[in-house]
Amino acid sequence: MPSVQRAHEEYKKSGVPLIAVSVDGDGEKSVKPFLAEHKNYTMPTPLDPDMGVARAMGVRVTPWTVIVDRSGNVVAGGYGKIDMQSAEFRNYVKALAAKKPG
Repeated sequence: MPSVQRAHEEYKKSGVPLIAVSVDGDGEKSVKPFLAEHKNYTMPTPLDPDMGVARAMGVRVTPWTVIVDRSGNVVAGGYGKIDMQSAEFRNYVKALAAKKPG
């Protein structure tokens, strides 16, 4: 999660939100203490304990990254670790952020 937090800090400056959705079955019972212990994690962390939203986006296993454009369309995604600090990922996000909604 440290890399996700770093990406959140970098991309929020350009108006690109980054969130970490928890699909932990225990929901807030597990997530709240974790976030309290790791106060440096400031990205929004909504809960999806029944995986309803995750399934609708095609998520089947974790960790999974989903990229949604300004119009709310899922434009990319995949399983596994992603280097959100890589030039390739950063350029992709910049290009996506530059597109107008619609």
